[in-house]
Amino acid sequence: MSNLIFLNDKIIKETEGLLGTLDRGFLYGDGLFETLRTYGKTPFRLEDHVARLSNSAQYFDIPFHYTSQQIRQIIEHLLTGNNLKDAYIRMTLSRGLGFNGLIPTGTCTPTFAVHTKPLPAYPAALYKTGVSLIISRIRRSATCPISCHKTLNFLTNYLIKREAAEKGAHDALILNTDNHIAECAVSNIFIIDKNTVITPSSKANILPGITRKIILELCKENGIHASEELFGLERVFGASEVFITNALMEIMPVLKIDGHAIGKLVPGAITKLLHDKYKSLTY
Repeated sequence: MSNLIFLNDKIIKETEGLLGTLDRGFLYGDGLFETLRTYGKTPFRLEDHVARLSNSAQYFDIPFHYTSQQIRQIIEHLLTGNNLKDAYIRMTLSRGLGFNGLIPTGTCTPTFAVHTKPLPAYPAALYKTGVSLIISRIRRSATCPISCHKTLNFLTNYLIKREAAEKGAHDALILNTDNHIAECAVSNIFIIDKNTVITPSSKANILPGITRKIILELCKENGIHASEELFGLERVFGASEVFITNALMEIMPVLKIDGHAIGKLVPGAITKLLHDKYKSLTY
């Protein structure tokens, strides 16, 4: 039985979803995407994901007219039709069919798709043992304006993630061209130094992760000192705890970076506390 998807105002079978060969998402990577997950059929922090997509669409002048409520209903229909509860959700927005070269003339007709799939769960053991990271050889531009948006231009992230996989690591830590820690290929990073939770500032040219935002909220609510800063590798290696975050993985402790062991205990006390508090939000 074919999976159902939402494409341009219709719910259809995935095998019937057709895109034009002149779609700018296909031609130029001219588009955006969001990934999130559901817990028991409820999309987690959907409003935040839609707001990020909408803000980026506005920045790039890509028409986007769906509200969180409309997308929530679309997801409900898809979950029911695909018989899913804990699911992976992907929203993809392309500028769509455009005309005549790189700067389109006339009005573009955007393409918007929503996919729901079974959630590929991370092995439970990893949350107890932690994962290993490497330091990527690829640098992040400190000034490139697309790095802080989740665009369909994802080849650099692919190369960084492949570099990690080839070295048997879960992900790779990216330094920017100013020698500051930015993030990983598919996750934000946090360190804990003297009981303070620290994450790279937006000035490091990072994607403002939704899970990252929730962690900062949880720190505030639970009296944990947190800050957003610019810092380098030496601060990471000196940290008592390190963890990485994204919407599918939640909070994952880091055991070692480039073979260098992090802290004395994995997961550390603050990482575990934040993980438990995050879990309580999701159910």
